[in-house]
Formats: sequence, structure tokens, C-alpha cells
Amino acid sequence: MFHQAMFQQHAAHNIFHAHHASALLQQSKDILCRTNSSTNAALPSQGEPHGRAQTGPDFLGALPLACVELPTSGYSGKDYSTLTCSDQAQEVGGGATGAQQLQLQRLQSAAEAPLHVTGHVVAPAATLQLASQDWTQPGPQPHPVPCVAGQVVAPPAHALALRVPPQCVPELAGTQAAWPHHQHQPVEPLQVQQQERMHPAQARAEAEAREERMHPAQARAEAEARVLLAEALCTTGNVDLAILHYQMAMWMQPYMPAPYLGLGACFAKKGDAASAHRFYGEALQLQPACAIGWRGMGLLYAAGAEHKMALLCFQEALVHAPNCLESLGGMAQALKGLHRRDDAAQCYLAMLQLNPRCARTHAALAGLRMEMGQLDAAVACYKEALHLDPGFAAVYNDLGNALRGLGRYSEAVDCYAACLQLHYQTVPSRTNMQHLLFTTAVTYNNLASVLKLQNRHDQAVACYEHVTRLQPESADGFGNLGNAYKDSAQQEQAIAAYQRALTLRPDYPAALANLVHSLQCVCDWRERDAVFARLKLDIARQLAQGMPSAVQPFHAMAYPLDAGLVLQLTMMHARHVQMSADALGVGPLIHPPRAPLGGRRLRVGYCSSDIGNHPLSHLMGSVWGMHDRERLEIFVFALSPPDGSPWRQRAERETEHFMDVSALSVPQLAHQIQALGIQILVDLNGYTKGARMELFALRPAPIQVSYMGFPATTGASFIDYLVTDRVVAPPHLKHCYSENLVYMPNCYFVNDYKQSHKEVLDEASLPTRAEFGLPEDKLVFSCSNQLYKFDPETMETWCNILRRVPDSVLWLLRFPPFGEPRVKKEAAARGVAPERIIFTDVAPKEVHVRRSGLADVFLDTPLCNAHTTGCDTLWAGCPVVTLPLERMASRVCASLCTAAGFGPQMVVNSQKEYEERAVALGTNPEMLANLRRDLREARTSCELFNTRGWVEDFDRVFLTMWDIYVQEGAPRDFEIPPRTSQTASSIRSASNSTF
Repeated sequence: MFHQAMFQQHAAHNIFHAHHASALLQQSKDILCRTNSSTNAALPSQGEPHGRAQTGPDFLGALPLACVELPTSGYSGKDYSTLTCSDQAQEVGGGATGAQQLQLQRLQSAAEAPLHVTGHVVAPAATLQLASQDWTQPGPQPHPVPCVAGQVVAPPAHALALRVPPQCVPELAGTQAAWPHHQHQPVEPLQVQQQERMHPAQARAEAEAREERMHPAQARAEAEARVLLAEALCTTGNVDLAILHYQMAMWMQPYMPAPYLGLGACFAKKGDAASAHRFYGEALQLQPACAIGWRGMGLLYAAGAEHKMALLCFQEALVHAPNCLESLGGMAQALKGLHRRDDAAQCYLAMLQLNPRCARTHAALAGLRMEMGQLDAAVACYKEALHLDPGFAAVYNDLGNALRGLGRYSEAVDCYAACLQLHYQTVPSRTNMQHLLFTTAVTYNNLASVLKLQNRHDQAVACYEHVTRLQPESADGFGNLGNAYKDSAQQEQAIAAYQRALTLRPDYPAALANLVHSLQCVCDWRERDAVFARLKLDIARQLAQGMPSAVQPFHAMAYPLDAGLVLQLTMMHARHVQMSADALGVGPLIHPPRAPLGGRRLRVGYCSSDIGNHPLSHLMGSVWGMHDRERLEIFVFALSPPDGSPWRQRAERETEHFMDVSALSVPQLAHQIQALGIQILVDLNGYTKGARMELFALRPAPIQVSYMGFPATTGASFIDYLVTDRVVAPPHLKHCYSENLVYMPNCYFVNDYKQSHKEVLDEASLPTRAEFGLPEDKLVFSCSNQLYKFDPETMETWCNILRRVPDSVLWLLRFPPFGEPRVKKEAAARGVAPERIIFTDVAPKEVHVRRSGLADVFLDTPLCNAHTTGCDTLWAGCPVVTLPLERMASRVCASLCTAAGFGPQMVVNSQKEYEERAVALGTNPEMLANLRRDLREARTSCELFNTRGWVEDFDRVFLTMWDIYVQEGAPRDFEIPPRTSQTASSIRSASNSTF
């Protein structure tokens, strides 16, 4: 959700803009001097309101700079960009502090490190204009921007019944709201600054004495002058001194509302809500029809998130000043807080009728349209705001957010770049420095998020580095920088960034989760036990709070976590996916009739972001075209744009209905799937990059299935089935899954090697060991799994094997390269010479499959197995040793070996048996030679590589799912029996039956 507040909290009585403050200050002093020297001041007429604050015009506050929330591409948790920053300047007085000088240095540092983005050079040093003031003079410390959290107490000092017009709030019609009664507790004046060295008691005594010896008209004139002076002081940030002058005016004229209004505004600015309530109440007791007083009360309630009371106050203010723009804006904010966004939009539209050329109102309406999901309308409003005010930097940022949401990434980059250029053309001063630093950092952050989506990772890293220069104490900034480093395969830098983030904020689950994954990727196990103990505590705490864990379900597959904890973690992610889907406001979708097919074809849809050069498409290359078109009508919904690869082109060519839906929103795609009458929808992503789980949470099809892309439970109530087999998910491990299980007759894991890699069968064409730096005279153990699947226990076993098989080496994949020195160091610590660990680079798919047969034995990783890599290895004719554990990702390789016909020879039951099996193969050449020969002979006939037979079984899965739905309504576990010669004809008959 995009958070975009409209108005900053201004003093309710303030009637002059900040750029008039200096002139007003001199004018106020002149008035005060004339009053002191004159005895013939004019008398105001009887009944005339006392004090300019009651009659001044209303004006709009500054619009906040909103930010986007990033997607989770391998990372989760609160992002730095979820913070919102307002372009309201911090109210300070006097000269710059040392902190402000440091802020200037940060801004200058960021400017001196220009970022080159295509078409733009963002933030060159030449555009940075530093203020010319003398920053060395001492001055008072900045006052914090008021922030009233929680319950706001102590309304007016005296009992005051509030008149609530029935038409204001329909649900409160006919009722009367009244302020609680409180005893009056006078506020003592605060210590003044150096400009007026007077003790508070002395000031009060002097004020009362002056009032006694003055002519009443003279006292009134001086009080009004002090109100003007106080307004000027408050506007320029001298709040404490303003309070003194308001109090003196109040003591001199206790029945004048203006000082009470001013004191209410000053105490609100200082964050003292109780005192602000008291003084606004005093003013309203003196003048119940004072719109400014009601508006001030509304702002106080809004700051305390008491939106109903705020709404009442703003509506009462509008009764007395119907065309007040600030009250309309405050009412819009209160309505937003009550989730009445349509009513809030009407308020903004009313404001635009009064002042159609107000850029801030157009921008506020745009922000509301974004919250309502109306991105096209938001873009139009933002553009109108920029047409009216081309220098409105915040709107360029927010327009970039809206364009990002529409997938118009290049235009978004242009907007963020324009925003940054405006920031760097702003003259920094003591009143805007902190805000300027923050908003500039947020815009860099937003720009980086879009660059990541464009796969421009190096430029994204540069943007995040700018963020950390501008906000060096921001844990979120370093967390995002770590994510960018990780995405650009700079694991060492990512680890340093995450560690810095955790130093700044030790309780930072997202940074810890990402740090753990990065340490896994480079095999840094130095503090593994302590880190995982801390991670488990974080997971448990977040789940107890009803929050999704910062640990991604995909990462949890390779972690030593209890299956029950992983199931809870995944279920919580699924619940929040459902909440996100519900927020889209799509409503129930209509499904095809629950009726027998009656000769009609079953409509099956596949959804995936990996249709292209991706392992899923490598494995399913022939599946799209092998389905039985007499019984099934197949649709493929590609969630990613074309990548030009042969795998994408083949899918487009061979699928009956191939649809590129990458440009559609989730609601649009859900409606399209519904309109097509899809009866079974298959998710090929799960919790992986590019997934759209919200689509499945909307239930566009009556039967929804998880398959292949995510080898684990989804934990989702909106996924009915998980396709498995009896090896990968045996019935006694059913507690690991939330779905109903479908048991395929052989291996659930499909592949396309018999069609796509026939060249591997010709051993004469295979590469030699020398081509990859492998010794010809040694036994080669191998593991081409990614390094994040390694763990210390497996490394210990491998080193035991290498020590027991002296003439052997271990061949590993340099993926990522940063792990190589650590793996060799771990081997050396276990008594194995580092030169016996040989790393090789990642290679194209066809090269990798052909070279996999150069190894003698493949040693699998138990926590998370070889999946696609296991198929590569077995098809290349290399035996495997694998140890299945409890969860699905740890049992896939055992399923592959069993379907190949070599379960007893390759699947073991313990680490000890794993070691003994590998040593036996490494020291018994005849045993190894026989196993390799048998595996190579079985490749063309075993069920593992029988793609056509697998598709026939999968067709039966779909038809059985529909039959269960028609006959029983609810899904359940079921098993597909092995194929027989009669299978095809019997299934064909079943599909034509009418139950």
C-alpha cells in the first residue's frame, strides 16, 4: 500500500506564509514600539474580534514525498522505501549545529559521486548550491517536528458542550458529543532565549502591571502587537519565545481568543498535545464559532489517529468557514483514516472546485487514487500537478511510483532523475537540511528499486550507495544495499552491508535472514550454530506476532529447520498473500459448472514466469506439445515477457494456446482466466522470483495445483493439490504438507533429456577431462549443486571419503565464486589438501550436461538435493549417492534414482552409509564400472527419462482431479496407477462418460 498524507500540521492561527516572516517580524516590532510611545491608539469597535489570527486566510500545507514498497526478490521484511518523508522543513532557530554541518558534508559527498543512468547524469557536484549563510555561528538546537502518538488527553480546561450538526456524520446523527471536564491547570511560561532575558514570573508581573497602568485601548493594541510578533517568531522557528509573547498578550487581554489559539498551535508544534488541547478549548469557550480553533482541534486528533473525533472537528470548522481549504483537506485526511476513500476523494474534488490551480491538491488526490489502485487516474493527477508547478520535486517522485506500478519503468526512471535534479538545485539551509537529505535518499532508493526490476543491478547498487552516504545511520539503507549486492552476485559486499545494518539495528529480522542466506552461499560456517539459533528465535517471534517471517520459504528449503516450523512459516506467508489478494477488491470469481465433461475437453492452464531460458523450461520443453489434445485443451500463461530463447520460442510454437500476460495486472489476469473457463490452473512458480501467488489467492479456477517450480508445501489454502510421488513425499511424511497429495506412479519430476540431449548418448563426442582441468589418472567425485546447499556435516563426510580414497579429487561448481576459498579452507582444516578440491565455472546447459559424465561418482547434498542437476548427472551416465531426509527438497534425488531403476544402489539411509557407499564405489573399480554400464544402458528405457509416458500419466492426473471435483466436491489425496496397455482407452472412455 502506498502511504501519502496530504497536509503537514500548521499552527491553526498562522496567517502569513514563511517568506513573509522577516517583514512581519519588523512590522510587529514597529507596532510594539509605536504602542509603547503613544497614548492615543485607536479603539476597536465594540464586538470586533480581537487578534488577526481569527480572520486570516487558510492555506494548504506541504505534500509528503511518498515512497514505494519493494517486491521480495530473495529478500523480505520492511524496506527502507516504506518510510514516507514530508517536504516540510524542520523548524529550527539560530545558526547551524555540528550535526547540520555533517549533513551538508553528506549532501556534498553524494553530489560529488554522480550516478550515470541512461539518459541522465543524476546529482553532479556542479548542481549543488550551498547556502551562503555563516554556518559557524551558534544557535539554539532544532525543535522536533510535533508527533502525537497514541491517546490524546486533556481537551479544554472548562466544560464545553460541542454542537455536532446532524448532517456532519450520518452515523452520529441525533447525538451530542461533549468534551470531558478537566480542572484548569495554568501553564507556566517557558524560559526565553537570549533575545529576552526575563524571568517568567517577572514577565507575568510586568504584563499585569502594564495592563493596569495602560488605557484599555492601549493594552489591547499592545496585546494584538504581541500576537503579531509571536506569529512571526513561531513562523521562523522561535517557538519558545513566541509562547512568551502569546502568554503576555493573554495576561494583558484574558478574553481575547487569539493568544489562546496561538498557544495551542505552539504547543502542538512542540508535541505537547495536552497543553494544545487546553488552549484551543479556552479559545473555543471564548468564541465557539471559531473555525481556526476547531481546525486546530481536528489536527490534534488526527495526529493521535483519532479519526472520528478529527472528522467531527473539521466538519464543525466547515460549518463556520464553509470554503476553508485547510479544513476540507483535514477532513479528507480523517476520512482516509476511516477508510472512506471515496468520500475523501470528494473532499479533494471540492477543494479543486474552489481552487483548480492548486498543484498540491492535485497531488493529494493523485496519492489517494494510488491508494485506491487507480494508477492511471493517479498518473493524470500527478501530471496536472506538474503542469501547474513544474518545480514540485515530490510529485516527480510520486509520479515515478505510479508509473512503476504500471510497469512503465523507463518513464519512472525519468521521473526519479528529474526529482533528484530538483533536490540538488535546492539551496540547503538550517531549516530544510534534514528533510532534504531524507527526501533525496528516498528518491535514490525508489530509483534503485526500478533499476533492479530492469536488471540494471550495477546502477541499482550505485543508487543504494548514495542512500547510505546520505543516511549513514539508516539500517534499512544498508539492508537494501546488501540486497542489491546480492542480486549482482557480490556476496562479500552483501555480507558486509547486512552486518552493518545489524550493527545499527540488532533487531532487524530481514537483514538477519538475508545475512544467513549470503553466508550459506559462500559457505561461511564460522558462527553457523549461533546464527541459526538466532534465526529460529526470529522466526518464532514473528509467527507469534502474526507476521510473515523474514525468511523466504524458498531459502528455508536448504536450512536445518524443523519441518513443522517450516510449514508454519510457509502458511503465514500464504495468509499474507491472501490478505494482499483480498485488498485488490476483485470479489468472488465465477467458475465453470461442476459437471461431467460429457465429451468436452478439460481446460488446463499453466502459469509461470520461467517460460524461457530457465531450468523449468529446459525440463518441460516437450510437455506443452505432448498433452492429449483429444481430452485436454492446454493454455500457457507466460508471466514474463519474451526473452528470445529457443525454449520460449518452442513453448510458443508447440502450446495449443500460448498467452503472454506479462503486462496484465493480477486482477486483469484473474478475469481473463475466468473468462476462458479454465477448470484446472497449475502454478509452476510457488514462492520463487516472478511468481504471482495473489492470482491463485483470487481463485480464478475451481481446482488449483502446485507443481515443479517449488519443491515444498505452499502452505496455502487456495492450493488444492501438490503433485508428488511415494518416494519424494511418502504417506508417513504427510504432516509436512498443507495440500492434498497426488502420487504419480513413477517420479513426479519431468525432464526432456531424451528429446533435447540425444548427443550425450554418443560417448565418442563427449569432452575430455583435460578440457576442464581434471586429472585423467584419479577417481573424480563431483557435486555441481550450488554452494548454498552445502553444510558442515556433509563437508565432513566428503573429507572422510577423500581421506579414505587417496587417489581421488572432489570436483565442484564455482557458483558463486566467493565460496571457493572458504570451501578449500574447510577441507584443509579437515586434513584434505586444498589442491584436491577442483572448481570449475558455470557453463551453458548443453556443455554442462555433456561434461557431467566425466565424474566417476556424484555426491549429493542431503539438506537440499540435486534436482535438475540430478537429472543432468544420471542422463550423463554418472552414478549418484544421495541421502533423503524429511522434507521434499531433500528427497527429490532419491526419487530420480528410484525412477531410473537404481534406488538400492544409490539411495542410502544415514551419513555413515553415505560415506561407506561412496568409499566402496571409489575403492572397487569393478563395482563402479558395472554400475556405470548398467546406468548408461538404462537411460533410454527407464521411466525417469520417458517424457511421453510421464505426460500420459499427468493427463490422467488432471482428469482424475476433475472427476473427484464433480463427484465429491472437495479435493483429496489420490494415486495414479501404473500405465497398462488398457490405460489410454479406459481413461478416454471415462472422459466421455456422463455420471
